Amino acid sequence: MEEEQKQKNEKKIRIKTKSISFQSILSFIAYIGIGCIAIALLMTLIFKNDSQIASAFRTIGEVIAYIISIIFAYSWVKNHKKVGWIVCYVIFVVTIVILFILTV
Repeated sequence: MEEEQKQKNEKKIRIKTKSISFQSILSFIAYIGIGCIAIALLMTLIFKNDSQIASAFRTIGEVIAYIISIIFAYSWVKNHKKVGWIVCYVIFVVTIVILFILTV
């Protein structure tokens, strides 16, 4: 009887503790990114112009969106392991990074 109770308590403890996965971290970062984009759009609408604060939020949201996309695309390319996909991926990422830096 005591052994059963002990096992139930251990099971409750295991259920309450959550492990944080890479997927959940990326999901949370994506959540922050869409929040930044939403705030930027709202500020642009409210102030009827492109304020510096709205621009900063938009830039942060874009950077987060780019990073998440690059990470997920990498995992797809890693699973498919064809030279053409890898070469295109590298070209795409380098293009995004260079053009984003030049336009900011």
